[in-house]
Amino acid sequence: MSRTSRSLILLAITLFVACSSSKQAVELPVPDVTDFQNTITEEGLLLDLTVIASDEMEGRDTGSEGLKKAANYLAGRYEELGLIPVGDDDSYFQYFNLSSNVFESINYAVYNSNGEPIDESVHSANQIGSFNTLLGGGGTVSGELFFAGYGIKDEANGINHFEGNLDRKWILLFYDRSITDFSAIQDAIENRGAKGAILIIGTDEQDFEDQAMQMQGEFGESSGLALEYLSEDQAEAPFNRIRPSLAAKLFGLNSLEELAALEAEIKDSPEAFEGYELPFTLYHQAQVKKDVVETKNIVALIEGTDPELKDEVIVLSSHYDHVGISTPDSTGDAIYNGADDDGSGTVGLLHVAQALASAKQAGAEIKRSVLILHVSGEERGLLGSRYYSDHPIFSIENTVANLNSDMIGRRDDRYADNPNYIYVIGGKIISGGLQATLEQANQMSVNLELSDRYNDLNDPNQFYRRSDHWNFGRLGVPFIFFFNGTHEDYHRPSDEIDKIDFEALQKRTKLIFMTTALLANDAGRPLVDNQQFIERTKQN
Repeated sequence: MSRTSRSLILLAITLFVACSSSKQAVELPVPDVTDFQNTITEEGLLLDLTVIASDEMEGRDTGSEGLKKAANYLAGRYEELGLIPVGDDDSYFQYFNLSSNVFESINYAVYNSNGEPIDESVHSANQIGSFNTLLGGGGTVSGELFFAGYGIKDEANGINHFEGNLDRKWILLFYDRSITDFSAIQDAIENRGAKGAILIIGTDEQDFEDQAMQMQGEFGESSGLALEYLSEDQAEAPFNRIRPSLAAKLFGLNSLEELAALEAEIKDSPEAFEGYELPFTLYHQAQVKKDVVETKNIVALIEGTDPELKDEVIVLSSHYDHVGISTPDSTGDAIYNGADDDGSGTVGLLHVAQALASAKQAGAEIKRSVLILHVSGEERGLLGSRYYSDHPIFSIENTVANLNSDMIGRRDDRYADNPNYIYVIGGKIISGGLQATLEQANQMSVNLELSDRYNDLNDPNQFYRRSDHWNFGRLGVPFIFFFNGTHEDYHRPSDEIDKIDFEALQKRTKLIFMTTALLANDAGRPLVDNQQFIERTKQN
């Protein structure tokens, strides 16, 4: 071997050893979770929303086969991502039952103080009686009558038509929505023991008959869904409309004209009226059949990396149900796909989860745990989130915050030319710390306009309690509700995927991801520090 050859071999060996040594010495930097926001793409969001908002899902009505398909699709995606199933029987599902009341008939009977029947009647699909039950009334209720005039409660002017003993009484009153204090009626039922309300709505006998005939079609039909475990406790007090001629009889009047005169007298001089008892008892008995609907929430966990903080959880929520198949629009489309409501929030959270899972697999630190919660029954009254909050998989005490996404894929008229906004409800009206985290996350990611337009506990829209975040807020958990505002396609078949603004959806999803990442790794947790919010939740 020549000297040149030996020199080349020695050089090669030296270089190999040097390179090997340097490889052993080099430590690659640990990735930061916030670096993974750019894994959230418009293309990925489109692929998943194309499935969730497809006709195959049949509008995702609660309890429907279409919603079951959507649930299975989401569970499959979370299994692919390696999230931990924390539902029933180690699944991604938290099962619960809903019940539906089907009214078959309602029997009414009025007795005088001697127990003699004054009026007996039935309202059903083929009978019209002396009462129409407008609200509640799913059980058996009886009680004496208390006449509360026009149901006015105006403390500033010294008017209170509800003064008296209302315990176990029906409240009989003339009802005019512009005059009657409906909240005072509710207060009398909830806090003063009243059994229900009997409303005299005008003195037109034919108007009563017309309404009774219209309501006959509701017998034999579902009256809506309620959580089965609450349905007995939450049996609503009846609000019954009385036939004007029977009302006149109870007052000892001889005609509808005399009833109208009594109404006018109280209306003209409400301050002169004082409530009083009437010597009659109303017996109300509903014949009701209960149907049970099985449904489920989806629950998937990214476990925290810190041995202590992983016991604390940030809940990211959206509802994956919509309103199903209903009245066709002008094109004949009867499937309400709900691409924005709330397909957008659903796939947004899916891609937040995907980014967090990728970050954790790459070695990034995510100290607190993150629970992905897709709820059913939101469109039926926030039922799935109520079920979770009453049966939390992770204790409410250890729930750091709730970030809720409901409709984040469109623009409203106010921002028709600007996708770079999001309505924020919650945050600072609950927790200054949570607001600070949100603002920091926004600066580190997409710099959207964080609109406060609806962020007011006294806002007439009451959005702070109209989506699933409220079932956390009512228990003192700070929340942020991300929302793009309403639009003309809300709850219509035209809420389709071709109207989704994927640029806006991507940016809002990145903001939710970044807010989650900062909350997960913050040394402290946000505190509820707005006294007005604290007082408001005490009342609910």
